[in-house]
Amino acid sequence: FTEQANELGMAIKDTYAATTLYVQQGLDLDKSMKLATETLKMAAVAGMDAANATDAMTAALRGFNMELDETSAQRINDVYSELAAITASDTQEISTAMTKTASIAHSVNMEFETTAAFLAQGIETTREAAETIGTMLKTVIGRFSEVKSLYTKGQLTGQDEEGETIDVNKVQTALRAAGISMNEFLAGNEGLDQIFLRLSQRWNDLDILTQRYIATQAAGSRQQSRFIAIMQDYAKTTELVNAAYNSTGS
Repeated sequence: FTEQANELGMAIKDTYAATTLYVQQGLDLDKSMKLATETLKMAAVAGMDAANATDAMTAALRGFNMELDETSAQRINDVYSELAAITASDTQEISTAMTKTASIAHSVNMEFETTAAFLAQGIETTREAAETIGTMLKTVIGRFSEVKSLYTKGQLTGQDEEGETIDVNKVQTALRAAGISMNEFLAGNEGLDQIFLRLSQRWNDLDILTQRYIATQAAGSRQQSRFIAIMQDYAKTTELVNAAYNSTGS
């Protein structure tokens, strides 16, 4: 632990604490120390304490069902660092937002990189708290997840976690207005992030009323303005997604 602390420029108690948290999750000491090293790099970059950085790293690893190993942790650090470098967001903000979003994003086949890019863009565009943007994306994904569940059951209406009504036909109709089909998503052959990317690409070709109708159906009335914020700049979205996928070594 002393050697690890000296290499990272951290306190010995921090290297011990981070490693302990991974051991408590059932990993052996060697793997725990390697994960702790990457986690403490995140802590140093983001100005987070060891415990919070470990929670953030664990949320991303487990949420996206990644291997709990050094390679996966490096992937997360690289993506966060690259996005933080090119947006008005930082590693702590992106990782905090991700704790709200990771599990549900993975459940609809979204990729870690695209999810992180959407979160970074939302934080930069709105300058709202990371927790708020994470909750927004969680709500939007939850609505589409419920649409998929209702469709599978042969039902047409339901409610999201905020108590707002979800109408399967209205959501499908709204997306068709932008020329987007949900068929592959509903069949489980396509991730929700691909629908978001196509929608963003076509967003500025839509009139304002159509944009607001789609946003209301996709995000609900409480989150529509934040959803619009991450849809309206496709060039920026593409830049961030590409940067996340090409972030190795950042």
